[in-house]
Amino acid sequence: YDGNPSRTCTKNGWTGNSGCTEIICTSSRAEPIQNADFADKHKWEYKYNERIHYVCTEGYDGNPSRICTETGWSRSSGCTAITCKDCPEPVGCETPPFLTDGDLKYTVKSNYSNNERVEYMCQSFYTMEGEPYRTCINGEWTGHMRCLKPCVVNEDDFRQHNITLKSSDNKYFTHDEIIEFRCARGTPVGAAAMRQRCNGGVVLLPTCQ
Repeated sequence: YDGNPSRTCTKNGWTGNSGCTEIICTSSRAEPIQNADFADKHKWEYKYNERIHYVCTEGYDGNPSRICTETGWSRSSGCTAITCKDCPEPVGCETPPFLTDGDLKYTVKSNYSNNERVEYMCQSFYTMEGEPYRTCINGEWTGHMRCLKPCVVNEDDFRQHNITLKSSDNKYFTHDEIIEFRCARGTPVGAAAMRQRCNGGVVLLPTCQ
């Protein structure tokens, strides 16, 4: 899925778009592969990371395919001629793309071979969404992930809302983690409950008076 869903709190309640769009590639938009045709069994639509397979024409050998990525169909190396001139050999990739709030797990190289895979990790308290891998497919990196921010609560928040944590001294909470509050003094007011969930760096704070 792809998108940037968000909602904004207004005087009339929550507004905005919260939907994500499913990544779909259609076979009609797949570029032809030299000396190859679609396999007999192929679909009209393919989902993210699915492959569309091809069959080499007579005189050529190989198992060409394309992968549905977030930017459309990946490139393919095509078929290698048995008795005719060769198709281009698959090419490698340069340094993998940067991951916001994350990094590569191992030493970065300047060049990677075709089909070589790299692994990412998020910074402390950040949560990985998606698979942690990207793969070099004929000059392009495939794979999509992101690092979701933690929620941070501090003394200023506590004083402003007259609250404290129920049973923890933590200040950092990972995405989707439950945070339980209690009144430091007074009683709860407003609609926000004392039990909230961290959502990508955002947590709704209850208030006591």
